[in-house]
Amino acid sequence: MIFKEIIKDSFVIVGYSAAGKWGSDVVYPIPELWVKSNEFISRYNVDKVLGVCLPPRSNDYFYTCGIEIESVAYEKVEKGMTLHTFPQQKYVVFNHIGPSTEIPNTYGELWKVFDREGYTIKEGMPEIEIVQTNMFGKEKTFEYEMEIWIPVR
Repeated sequence: MIFKEIIKDSFVIVGYSAAGKWGSDVVYPIPELWVKSNEFISRYNVDKVLGVCLPPRSNDYFYTCGIEIESVAYEKVEKGMTLHTFPQQKYVVFNHIGPSTEIPNTYGELWKVFDREGYTIKEGMPEIEIVQTNMFGKEKTFEYEMEIWIPVR
């Protein structure tokens, strides 16, 4: 699995959020958040959508689906949305190509590479999923592509 290291500048994300859980009582809000966010996202001329997960690699998490905004664009925050700000951070970036139903398999593979390469997660920083808006509607195809960004020390 190919990956690259990137330093991402500080950023602000606004979107819809929910708590999730893996394990015996699975609570998986992510697909619903992407559907809910689609209307909001379509009003803005953006080329990418972010999914932000806190904390990374955890069975209990808080997920936000939204867009990056300028720190002064608070008028884009609508009722029921959350806003997060994050400082500059180094990430290891992996690609997922294929149906979105295969994303959990990609995560399984990337964690093997992550551990083998000796990376350590930077606590308090988000795991990020980035999807180009031209991928909307292709989630069930082998054309679907997204990036997975893991924060590292």
